[in-house]
Amino acid sequence: MKAIIVDDELYCTELLSSLLAKHCPEVEVLAEFNDPQKAAAYIQASPPDLLFLDIEMPRLNGFDLLERVRPVTFQVVFTTAYNQYALRAIKISALDYLLKPIDAEELKSAVEKAKQQRQSPHWAQFELMERHRSPGGAPPATIALSTMEGLHFVEVADIVYCQSEGSYTNLFFTDGQSMLLSKPIKEVGEMLIPAGFLRVHNSFLISLSQIKKYIRGEGGEIIMKNGHTVPVSRSRKAEFLERIARL
Repeated sequence: MKAIIVDDELYCTELLSSLLAKHCPEVEVLAEFNDPQKAAAYIQASPPDLLFLDIEMPRLNGFDLLERVRPVTFQVVFTTAYNQYALRAIKISALDYLLKPIDAEELKSAVEKAKQQRQSPHWAQFELMERHRSPGGAPPATIALSTMEGLHFVEVADIVYCQSEGSYTNLFFTDGQSMLLSKPIKEVGEMLIPAGFLRVHNSFLISLSQIKKYIRGEGGEIIMKNGHTVPVSRSRKAEFLERIARL
């Protein structure tokens, strides 16, 4: 598998190259770039199988670089220092990423995932990421969800609630359909809570706009507009009542 590393920090490209040589010998690093403009020219001439790409770079950020090399016919793994907005944007778009400092096990997992991907990312995923990368932006109206069947672009307004199934999460929609994601409910919540969702139970995340009725009790129960009943835990009841009072 042929790879290119792009990061404006020299020590970051050197460290990632070293980690790949040690832990992912199947990956051949063709080139390392600290100048994203030179990287874009190289990629246009010799597209890799896998691109490790920093998001925040001066002169040309990761998204702008990808704009220059369209169509993207290779796998992309973003590398980023912790930035809550950048991370949320990546998750909303169902793209893969590594958080700096890069962990060897997470790197191996990302490489394995890239090897198994049959299709290169959809351009709409990159557009979603860029749209939500900056603080102060509007909550996501659409999110990309990756399942065993493929990639789905979902309108957030169509999601009624989410239910935890161990390390998976089941999403229930207004049309009666459901979708099982291989993500824990905590990760799903990171995408949806800014868009008007609330965790009302360890196992349930609901759309506040999809509430039909609340039945009082120790924690209480919520009747959703699709007719399903969702429990409210005692520990989350106060926050739930406070939020619905503001609706």
